[in-house]
Amino acid sequence: MPENYRHTSISIIDESHDKLTEIQKHINNLKEKGACKDDLADIFFALSYFFENHLIKEELYLKSKNYPNFDNHKTSHFDFIKGIERLMDNYESNVDNTLRELDIFIGEWLQNHSSNYNKDVVDYLNQKK
Repeated sequence: MPENYRHTSISIIDESHDKLTEIQKHINNLKEKGACKDDLADIFFALSYFFENHLIKEELYLKSKNYPNFDNHKTSHFDFIKGIERLMDNYESNVDNTLRELDIFIGEWLQNHSSNYNKDVVDYLNQKK
């Protein structure tokens, strides 16, 4: 993903997306070297931690700033979580396929979320300055 989509100069958002990008890089490393179900379980554990920490921190931050499109932003996070849960439900069948699907899903979500939802957040916060 291009740097200008990911970095917003809002540390809480940038940290969140850096963490997700780190997870995606780990997925790509596993795709290259080969992975087992335990590796995939570790990825899903990291993603669960990401949900419970990074996304919630971001949502609390946006709420504290009275961000007017908070519900839409939160829905985007919810859609991400549901997409990951769908992949988690099916990972027992084919590790390589699940890694490939995770990589695509995370990449597309980051691109869309950064260029649409986070752009709106940055515009709003810059107007408040």
